[in-house]
Amino acid sequence: MSHEGGFQGRANKLVDSCYAFWMGGIFPLLHEAFRQSGQDVALPLSHSWFAPSPLQTYVFLACQTQSGGLRDKPGKSADFYHSCYALSGVSVSQHGVDGSLSVVGAASNLLERTDLYYNVLVEKAERKCAYFAGLPPLEVDGRVVGGGEGVGAAEGRRHLLEELNLPSYQ
Repeated sequence: MSHEGGFQGRANKLVDSCYAFWMGGIFPLLHEAFRQSGQDVALPLSHSWFAPSPLQTYVFLACQTQSGGLRDKPGKSADFYHSCYALSGVSVSQHGVDGSLSVVGAASNLLERTDLYYNVLVEKAERKCAYFAGLPPLEVDGRVVGGGEGVGAAEGRRHLLEELNLPSYQ
């Protein structure tokens, strides 16, 4: 993280709000990968490997525009892309892998938890999985061409729902 509080995409690049998700989201995914592999690695449980408060502060103070929406950095215009990924990154930074919360400012700043595999709300991702699981295989010219959700993503979601006592729609 830079001193501004946000993430840079690479060295010598300016901070950009979309990296709140692209960089911030990788830490809980790595945490889950280590958990699934059974490796006994001492990992932080609350907010994986980065400070959530400076990231949220950067997005809230530097990236909001007067007319609404979020931008990549001050001086730029708001757009849907940066609004989406900045908000998703804030959600990631607010929800620790252990279910703990870290919210900067008012309680109304709390966002719902984002599913890291699909970047939609956890409930929406779970409903999507249930819907597609109920469909027959996709066939073209007599061959099954459709795939399924990756085993790691499915296990990660199952574990999250179980740990947080959230309902499963499957």
